Amino acid sequence: MPVFTDPSTFPAFHELPSASSLPSSSSLTSSSSTSPPADWFLLAQIKENMTITKTTLVVRDRAGADFAVTFDDGDHRGLLGSGNGSGEGAAPRFRKGHTLVVPRAARTDREGEGKKAVVRVPAGRSGGVRVVPGSLEQVLELGRVLVGMEEESGLAKKCAACGGPEAEGRPLMRCTGCGAAAYCSKACQVRGWGELGHKSNCKVVKSIREIWP
Repeated sequence: MPVFTDPSTFPAFHELPSASSLPSSSSLTSSSSTSPPADWFLLAQIKENMTITKTTLVVRDRAGADFAVTFDDGDHRGLLGSGNGSGEGAAPRFRKGHTLVVPRAARTDREGEGKKAVVRVPAGRSGGVRVVPGSLEQVLELGRVLVGMEEESGLAKKCAACGGPEAEGRPLMRCTGCGAAAYCSKACQVRGWGELGHKSNCKVVKSIREIWP
């Protein structure tokens, strides 16, 4: 799993390489992979879906910059056959407040006064794009937590609610949703789900672990 505080792995919009500086190669194309084949990722929270003739999103990065992300795949109804939704070949769900993950994103500067730079996802590359069902702040925080867990002992070996360690002959019960959080008892599981917020974090953690196994 990558380090979520590393700007070289998760650059902000203005830290992205220029599209003109990147090689055009089939090795960068992915339309059916199950995880992004990339060295760096743009993370940005979706603010608006401005799709009219082609899929266009207004997003905000970790530095607070607002910009547009456009997709050359698809039509006025959105991306088709990207393999990035609830079923094979389904379109991604671009929901306001969720986090867009664009592998090998590049900044495209546009000529003309007043024209702002954008991130353009070329045809054939939309299959690598993912949407995490949580805010950018939530993704970054949970990403840091997961990295910390891996550095300590792989997956957590203590209860996510009370902090008690795993006892010999009495393994912790792992969350069947995300596979990361673990609990020593049913009571702790209930407390973790509601009072401690795992209900809102579970799907986000699952998505993060699917994208970066």
